[in-house]
Amino acid sequence: MRAEYIWRKKIRWAFYLAGVIIGILWLRLFYLQIIRYSYYSKKAKERSIVTYAVPAPRGNIFTSDGVLVATNRAVFQLYIDVQAVKGKENQVLYRLSKILKEDFGELKEEYYLGKKRSFGRVLLKSNLNWDQVAKIMVRLYYLPGVRIEVEPQRYYPYGKEYFHLIGYVSRLSKEEYLRLRDKGYSVVDYIGKRGIERAFEPYLKGKDGYIEVERDAYGRLGEIVKRVKPIPGDDLIITVNHKLQTVAYELLKGKAGAIVALSPKDGAILAMVSSPSIDPEGFITGYTPKEWKRIVRSPLKPLINRAISAYPPGSTYKVITAFAGLMSGAIKGLGQIFYCKGYIVYKGRVFRCWKASGHGWVNLTKAIQESCDVYFYEVAKNLDIDYLAKISREFGLGEKALGWIEESKGLIPDRKWKKKYLHQIWFPGETLITAIGQGYLKVTPLQMARVYMAIANNGYLYKPYVVKEIIPFGGKPYKFMPILERKINIPLRYFRWIQRALVRVVRKGTGKKANIPGLLVAGKTGTAQVTSGESHAWFVSYAGKRRPEIVTAVFVEHGGHGGETAAPIAKKLYEVYFGINATEESQ
Repeated sequence: MRAEYIWRKKIRWAFYLAGVIIGILWLRLFYLQIIRYSYYSKKAKERSIVTYAVPAPRGNIFTSDGVLVATNRAVFQLYIDVQAVKGKENQVLYRLSKILKEDFGELKEEYYLGKKRSFGRVLLKSNLNWDQVAKIMVRLYYLPGVRIEVEPQRYYPYGKEYFHLIGYVSRLSKEEYLRLRDKGYSVVDYIGKRGIERAFEPYLKGKDGYIEVERDAYGRLGEIVKRVKPIPGDDLIITVNHKLQTVAYELLKGKAGAIVALSPKDGAILAMVSSPSIDPEGFITGYTPKEWKRIVRSPLKPLINRAISAYPPGSTYKVITAFAGLMSGAIKGLGQIFYCKGYIVYKGRVFRCWKASGHGWVNLTKAIQESCDVYFYEVAKNLDIDYLAKISREFGLGEKALGWIEESKGLIPDRKWKKKYLHQIWFPGETLITAIGQGYLKVTPLQMARVYMAIANNGYLYKPYVVKEIIPFGGKPYKFMPILERKINIPLRYFRWIQRALVRVVRKGTGKKANIPGLLVAGKTGTAQVTSGESHAWFVSYAGKRRPEIVTAVFVEHGGHGGETAAPIAKKLYEVYFGINATEESQ
């Protein structure tokens, strides 16, 4: 009886214990399934689902005559998920090296370099061909963390011709990503680095989409469970005339220099070319170390946009000296003359004219026509450098014309500048040198085109612009209006005097090689002396059938005399722009 009692008691305690255990299990289950549901659900999802950004196509860029000069093309990209491949890098990379027929060591180096530059996943290979894609896809089971994506890649149909104007894009660096991730950029995005691509980055960049992909315990990527489509960037229509742009590029082949063409009506950029140039696609697909070394070490410096880089302007600057002289009274009118015997002596120093035998008696018109240095020396003797600098700035010199980050402001020297940077006083003889476009003075071809634009339209200084219309994806087009920065406060008769002199430069003076019968061409040659080699050649001019329709600045680095090198190039540009061929001209 007692044994039965003890046995029942044990049974009862066993039931109590089982109940307690079951209660604890139920409480634990309640805690996990109810109280901590959201936390563990999130953790489970993180282990099974991975999210990748889908880059948005950048906006297209069209010229004013409808030519597509920047667009996108679909390419196959090979990515490796860093987390999924952790601990298996060598195994996966070795298999890929066999498939792609590439050196394992080089592929491994590319992976680890890419890993340093990015987060989450590494773009190992870009622009795969069909054969490579097929071989990888059938082996994905043995390639954990590997995924092939079809993505838009920037494409420039006329790469070299537009390189310095349109610029280029490249993959975000780690530093750029950290700085821009709050603005909608992902680790796989490209960003504009120069030119239009950089200046209009907020418009050209679209809104990225994303995909959610299953990932198993072995790091293998599977089905896409969710996809949000990206929104393409805005299209741009630029002011450039495609034919003029390509002809300008051809005319500068084999030379270092720049050509800028503007509309005198509103400052629209009709062409802007710098030479030499490179293909911007290399910044997307990647230059080899050998190719990049050749580019950066080239003495011709193809990465420099010479159209917005600063150089001494030579005699093209004499129009500024002329305006300053007229406004200050240093030039008392067209009747005032100076005698040029090939040089003058001032403050004990000899200042020579480019023509050693001299020009004889010279007034303002003949001084511009023949580019007489002595005349402008004589004017400069009665000019204050600060006033000359003031007139220069009135015409837009010493400031960025476009406002691009790679653009130079140039240099307009005055007393304050020399004291601040050279810790010296200004000497009177330096004004004479500045008056003929030499010395400390530096300008860009775009700035000089702008100066002559203001001369051609009687003093209206427009801000140069290159985008005429923005067309948002699915939205209403937005047109840019010309910006008149100021009306230069100089009497109209002074503009007329300079205009007539510039016509004579082309018809009878130093710019005769730009003359086109039946067309009004007016301009000024320049030969800027440099210590590093042969002089730079300039020719800045405008042309039209009845009134000015186009302004051009032609600059050839170390090109010699402007009238011999730059003026003939301007002539060919005008022949193309106005549809004049050589046979018509000779008849």
